[in-house]
Amino acid sequence: MFAVLLSVGSQSQGQTNAAQNSGGAASPAGQRYRMVRAVSGTRGVERDGRFIIEDPRTVFHPSEDRKVIVEFEWEGPVGQHKFEALWKDPNGKVAVVSDFQFDAQKTDFTGYWTMLIDESAVTGFWTLEARIDGETAGSYSFEIASGAGTVPVTPARIPLAAAEIYNRATAATVFVEKLDSTGKQIERSSGFLIGSDQVLTTFGNIDGASALRISFSDGKGVATSQVLSWDRLQDWAVLRVDAGSIPYLKLAPVKSWYVGEHCYSFSLSPAGGRVINQSTIVGHDSESISGERLDLSTSSDPSSLGAPAVDEFGEVIGILGTSSVTGLNVASEGGTLPPMAGSLAEPAKASVVPIDLVRIPAAGVTPATLGDLMAKGEFMPPLIGQDQVSFGALATGIDRKNGPGWPQNVRTQFSHADTQMVIFVTWDQKAKIKGLATLKFFSLDNKQLGETRSLKVNVRPGNFASSYWTVPITTFPAGTYRADVNLGDVAVWRQFFRILP
Repeated sequence: MFAVLLSVGSQSQGQTNAAQNSGGAASPAGQRYRMVRAVSGTRGVERDGRFIIEDPRTVFHPSEDRKVIVEFEWEGPVGQHKFEALWKDPNGKVAVVSDFQFDAQKTDFTGYWTMLIDESAVTGFWTLEARIDGETAGSYSFEIASGAGTVPVTPARIPLAAAEIYNRATAATVFVEKLDSTGKQIERSSGFLIGSDQVLTTFGNIDGASALRISFSDGKGVATSQVLSWDRLQDWAVLRVDAGSIPYLKLAPVKSWYVGEHCYSFSLSPAGGRVINQSTIVGHDSESISGERLDLSTSSDPSSLGAPAVDEFGEVIGILGTSSVTGLNVASEGGTLPPMAGSLAEPAKASVVPIDLVRIPAAGVTPATLGDLMAKGEFMPPLIGQDQVSFGALATGIDRKNGPGWPQNVRTQFSHADTQMVIFVTWDQKAKIKGLATLKFFSLDNKQLGETRSLKVNVRPGNFASSYWTVPITTFPAGTYRADVNLGDVAVWRQFFRILP
């Protein structure tokens, strides 16, 4: 006897990766359906529209077990599909074929089949071959063994309901307000508690701060200037914060994530509340300088940078952060840098700093202060004068055909064949601006590489004024750099750029 049921949505047992069975995680060229994973057991439960195997195992004993449940998860196109299960006995003979029709509303969907067994069941290794629309969509092997079971069964970890994950994560998630020396807010982003009085956030969220204000979900706010551990290039920092009895999030085991796994991230609603996003790890990259990054299927925004990414058990797998360059306010997609530091951009696919990179501070460690990090050269100077610049860009030249000139061929990526780069800014026309503007270049580890001659700036309200510098780039080794425009001692505009060989 066979029973068939399809469950749509996302689920993760974390027990059997598809690559461990003959279906494999990678699809041959032209194949439309990719088997993500499969798992078997004798009992399961439906929760939030998902089916969860409660006793994952691959060996079954008819003297004790009365059924075998095999659950698959796939990625494929939405629409009406025909699902088939071919149950093959140890001789490779198809014992039964089960099929049904289903209209998939999402690109990730799951299905499970149940086979009833008794003492007459053929012993040996069975295979369940799954087909979708006539196309092989993975297979899974299990054993029906004679005699009584001798291997203890480890109960499966049951994923939490989304509501429970949301409640836990939002209680532990905080806002991190970066303040300048006058107490003025520079930026507002996120962080979360990972231990007693420890808040994890991105390094970019504290970079250049004179002070930090941490706001908890209950409305409580505290100030801090203490940093327990950090890595500028990997883009993470652990702060010492007086959190009282507020609960913290548990960290996932090292390297417990995998591509295709479902997870959750958190962003902000237009009203400023936290929003839970069901997501999938769709890839990962490894930068030689900044380390590994996980790519999620959902998007991120500047205020969510520093928020947790958690697995289906509510455990932290990483921090929402920048794709590779610490200091970018907007996560970039496809290696494209935003047109101007500090500007808004369309949300990009979220990038996550894996929790594996974070050095969790030992108890009793002496924290550094924000002032210590500034003195060590770890911080970029804050853009406290950016309101004096109305536009800025990098380009290969200046078009002087119309008016006073405008940047030509704007870009953030250059090659040595371009020979030169132009840095162009226009000054705000609403106020009087007077001083000396200087262009400075920095490496990604915040070391100054050089600066140009200063240009006089004298702007009268209502008058257009611009400044630009032409810089030879053949002397820059291939890599990523930062350009800062300073007016006097204050940074007013910033951009990252890449030089290719």
